[in-house]
Amino acid sequence: MRQLLHDKAANTLAISAVALVPLMAMVGGGIDGGRYYMAAARLQAACDAGALAARQAMTTDTFTATHRQVALAFFDQNFNDGLFGTTGRTRDYTASNAGVVTGTASATLPASIMQAFGFKTFPLQVTCSSEVNISNTDIMFVIDVTGSMADCPNNTACGGGPGSKIVALRSAVMSFYDTVQSATSPAAQVRYGVVPYSQQANVGFSIPRAHMAQNHSYQSRVARFNAAKYPNNEAGDVVTVSDQTEWLPRLSANLNSMNTDDYRFRTDGSEGTTARNVCTNYPASYTVSVDGANETWQVFAATEFVLNQWPNTGNSNNRAGCRARVRKTRPLTDADVTPPFRDWVYCQVTTGTTAPCGVTNPARSPAGWETVNFSSIYNGNSINLPIGTNGAMTAVSWTGCVEEPDTVQTDNYSPIPSGAHDLNINLVPSAENERWHPALISATWLRYANGAWTRSAVTTTDPNFPRPNFVCPPAARKLSAITRSELQTYVDGLTPQGQTYHDIGMVWGARFLSPNGIFSVENTTAPNGDPIARHLVFMTDGAQVNDTFNYSSHGIEAWDRRITGNGSSTTEFNRRAARLQAICQAAQQENITVWVVAFGTTLTQNLIDCASPGRAFQASDNATLTARFQEIAQKIAALRLTS
Repeated sequence: MRQLLHDKAANTLAISAVALVPLMAMVGGGIDGGRYYMAAARLQAACDAGALAARQAMTTDTFTATHRQVALAFFDQNFNDGLFGTTGRTRDYTASNAGVVTGTASATLPASIMQAFGFKTFPLQVTCSSEVNISNTDIMFVIDVTGSMADCPNNTACGGGPGSKIVALRSAVMSFYDTVQSATSPAAQVRYGVVPYSQQANVGFSIPRAHMAQNHSYQSRVARFNAAKYPNNEAGDVVTVSDQTEWLPRLSANLNSMNTDDYRFRTDGSEGTTARNVCTNYPASYTVSVDGANETWQVFAATEFVLNQWPNTGNSNNRAGCRARVRKTRPLTDADVTPPFRDWVYCQVTTGTTAPCGVTNPARSPAGWETVNFSSIYNGNSINLPIGTNGAMTAVSWTGCVEEPDTVQTDNYSPIPSGAHDLNINLVPSAENERWHPALISATWLRYANGAWTRSAVTTTDPNFPRPNFVCPPAARKLSAITRSELQTYVDGLTPQGQTYHDIGMVWGARFLSPNGIFSVENTTAPNGDPIARHLVFMTDGAQVNDTFNYSSHGIEAWDRRITGNGSSTTEFNRRAARLQAICQAAQQENITVWVVAFGTTLTQNLIDCASPGRAFQASDNATLTARFQEIAQKIAALRLTS
């Protein structure tokens, strides 16, 4: 027995058997712990996926049974029943009135090795929530406000009243605003801008004055005049009308009389002596009215009494005359120094030129086109031009629409030619041909001769040549924070007029949004330093419609020919369609997301190609338009997991 107790053989086996117990606990804990964390992480991911999918499917803050089914379906795709051997799986989704989707999920994971140590199951339980949240965002609405917006979506006449497309648009914009505002982060900057467009865009009051031109050419008119009576004087100057020997009447009150009898003097007896004395003592200064103007007549001494001056008729004693040197002077009036109007020359007039259209008017007054500059129009929205009655200087107002800078006549805008400044959304002018010009309909006329339209200058006395079709929409709004009431007031003021020039609206929407260009200082950064998401929402209710006789942002194409070079309506249409594509591509290159909505019209390929991928929509009625705008607002918002 003593030997057995002191025998050390096979001790290792006993020690190893005892060590297996803690070793199994360590390995089992690792395996079952790993299974637990894998199952819990997968359960959480499934909960998150369902919450995100449900919130993405919600176009408003309202959570429906359909949205719940979407959430459950996404959950099941990520965590099917029995995954990892779990049992008792539960999952459910609800949402708050603010649209925050909340999910809960649970399951039971059976233990494996750890059952030997009394651990039969592990409970799994997770929660999740998601919401739509907007950080720094700039949103520019580019809105078609052409004449067809007064119709109903089924192209019947509504007159802009209830049911019309313009009324639906106002409602859709406000719904969009409400959707975005409800999801805006308190620390975020969200700004809105609007560019209403037709055949013009009213952007002039937003352009820095340094980028507006000082001279421009208009299809206008020049007054021609005959020579002035006193071309080298000014009103108020005293001039000598004449200085010569003249016959004088018996009574000074009859100076300037056309009646010969007033100039007969007596020669007989005492009356003859009296008459001679009157003549001899005549010298003096008199005020005489001549053609409505007062002249000063100075009668000098050395008057001469002449016998038998008048014809041998009547009384022979009543034929004497009296003559003397008479100098006549008078102050000049405006009528004396202003050349009388003759006729009009309708032509292309360049401001600041001394002989516009080759018309020279030496010593003319008032001053003409050569004195015109745009300083007053930029300070007071008005400018004096010599286009009034008989060439008088007349105040012409500016409503804010502009003509674009120089462009290039081409069929290929990919890439945009360097000289096409009107297509450059990042243009910062450095020369006169790169600046914008005020559009002045009151200074613009069409012209015709021999019953036909003509580009040639036309000389006529007709002051009533027709004007081009001109529509200047309400002033655009730059990007800024805006209250709901301010936006409502603005959209309520939009009225349908004019034809459809998509490229004009798009280029200004892109310019207002771009982080470069003339608004870069305002657009580059946000106060919180976070990046800015930029979105352009382009809404039109019709196909492109142009007319070469319209006064657009490129003048009157039939006369100015800045787009076509030949005035062809087909060429203008095709080139404006191509210009739209070039502008849309330029906007997307500035990381601007372009959304397009065709309202009550066909979603053309040109509009589809303008939009960012997957961002083109069609709405056939008012309710659908609102839904589309809400959908865009939801997609603009960033979907975020909040727990």
